[in-house]
Amino acid sequence: MSGRLARRIIATCLAGSAVVAAADAARRPVALQATTMPDWRAAGLDGTGCYWSPRRGGPIHFVAAGGKAMTRVSGRILILKPQRSARDLFPFTYDSWQSGDLTIRVVDTARIRAMGYETVTTEALLIVSRAGTTSRLRGSLICGS
Repeated sequence: MSGRLARRIIATCLAGSAVVAAADAARRPVALQATTMPDWRAAGLDGTGCYWSPRRGGPIHFVAAGGKAMTRVSGRILILKPQRSARDLFPFTYDSWQSGDLTIRVVDTARIRAMGYETVTTEALLIVSRAGTTSRLRGSLICGS
């Protein structure tokens, strides 16, 4: 095989793999990342509300209080607002949120894992959708003040 033909074949293969890689990247589930207390305070989310973690006692990936929620995706803090169809989740917060093409729906099982003086921890599912991809994330929902 001549060098010229080999280069054309390789170039065609590389172009095809780039298209496949781009398509795979578009279908990857949205990964919510850990947030910190300074993040919540900067977003004005102190007080009565709910916090979601992928495991009990683990890092907080989603926070909702009042008419505002926040999460971190790809290193960026995103502020979410209640969707028009949102229902009450806990006093002073909602079960369905949106920021641009990102939507987060909180499905609380109401199965209590722990209870404190001002908080309750339940099992909850986050349904996270973005760019035509939906992920279902199981974890703990801590609600209180």
